[in-house]
Amino acid sequence: MLLLCGGATTLQLFISRGAGDSAPAWLMQQFTHAEWGGPFTCWDLVMPLFIFITGASMPFAFAKYCEKGGARWRLGTTWRVIRRVVLLFLLGMLVQGHLATARPEQMSLFCNTLQAIAEGYLIAAVVLLFGGLRAQIITCVLCMLSYWSLLRFVPYADQPAGLFLPDNNLAIYIDHLLQGPWQDGTHYSWILTALSFGALTLMGSISGSLIRAHRGRGAVARLALGGGTCLLAAAALQADTPLIKHIFTTTAVLWSGGWCIVLLALFHLLFDCCGAAAARWAFPLQVIGGNALLAYLLTEIHGPGGHSIWWGVAHPLFYGIAARCGAFAAPVFSLLSLLLLWGFLFFLHRHRAFLRV
Repeated sequence: MLLLCGGATTLQLFISRGAGDSAPAWLMQQFTHAEWGGPFTCWDLVMPLFIFITGASMPFAFAKYCEKGGARWRLGTTWRVIRRVVLLFLLGMLVQGHLATARPEQMSLFCNTLQAIAEGYLIAAVVLLFGGLRAQIITCVLCMLSYWSLLRFVPYADQPAGLFLPDNNLAIYIDHLLQGPWQDGTHYSWILTALSFGALTLMGSISGSLIRAHRGRGAVARLALGGGTCLLAAAALQADTPLIKHIFTTTAVLWSGGWCIVLLALFHLLFDCCGAAAARWAFPLQVIGGNALLAYLLTEIHGPGGHSIWWGVAHPLFYGIAARCGAFAAPVFSLLSLLLLWGFLFFLHRHRAFLRV
């Protein structure tokens, strides 16, 4: 969330202004999405991390629902899940699907990370409602195998199976077929790809379950082993199926999920296993994470002028200061805007005010 709400833009601007043409191309590439089939970048990991983190929190949340809900906890949790899925789906349309225009001809049905989270959350929630860790692992593997098999071996229309072209693959064909004019016009797929989103969410829930059961270095070791295994599996599978984030091929799920698990192991080790002093360093990130949805909406919903809601807040305050910084005007404005956002989120954090769905 720190990267998405301005951290990446600020860092990129400072590097590009400071280093100019001497900035390493590989480094600057990390701030953009990879081209179709291109090398996975740091920016490509943001969306998988959101989906994975949603899953990682679910075992803790569902354990609380079970404890407080009594014998009928599944019924209450089911309604909670349905509400969240619907709200996330609608918020996704609000952010990128032009829902606020109230003009169906301008809307896109599937178009946003929040909707991918909703799909993955729904699949993982069904498993957690009625199964344990073994069910999570089996369903995760089945989701990946099913998606891989469909893309590799199922022909469609008059096309052969196994195509992985931007405008010609089974996942994007199904999106065009079912969404019609409400398809968002990009190369990203959403409907069949729900299997990948479900697998990635379940990777998170499996990791969260391991932390609940084996807190400390035992969990770190298991997570590191699991993440490393996923990365090796992705490297092996790439000989058969390309790593394409746009349609979340199974190779992309294993690669991004592997890095998510490794990062969770690293942060669990740093902030949960190294004492209270180390945990305090996590606080700036906790402020953002506690209201991640609000930060996302403020920085991603754009008004008529094409700027975000938060830009409209920060621009009148910092435009004059940034303009005095010459070539560094853009990075200074971006940094000040980010600091103001953090201050606002800190105020909400102190008053325990959190936006939840």
